[in-house]
Amino acid sequence: MKKLVYILLIILLIGIIAGVKLNNKITHIATYQSPDGNYELIIKNDRSIFFSTTPGDGGMGSMPVEVILKNADGKTIGKSSDNSDCSIFNDSVEIVWDLENDQVWYGKSKTIHLKTGKVEC
Repeated sequence: MKKLVYILLIILLIGIIAGVKLNNKITHIATYQSPDGNYELIIKNDRSIFFSTTPGDGGMGSMPVEVILKNADGKTIGKSSDNSDCSIFNDSVEIVWDLENDQVWYGKSKTIHLKTGKVEC
């Protein structure tokens, strides 16, 4: 009986790990590297994989996305979701690296500061 419980726990753990990895793979849309190689901007689907749509919803372009800024070590500096006023749709994403002013533009008048992670729009 103990052996069966251990086997079920191992199967459950493997399932959870596989689900997390699959969810991360499905939600990832694009990755942009800064010109100096010190930063990475990740665009992810902001919806759950179980979110349903109906015809006429606009497809991938009208999907809300989350923009995540990471440093070279992979540490998250800032996310577009940190400021709820700065949300963006996939079609509106335009990446411009402004290294002189320590910021990255991810849409019209939407920025993340490279040092502080402050999100402004």
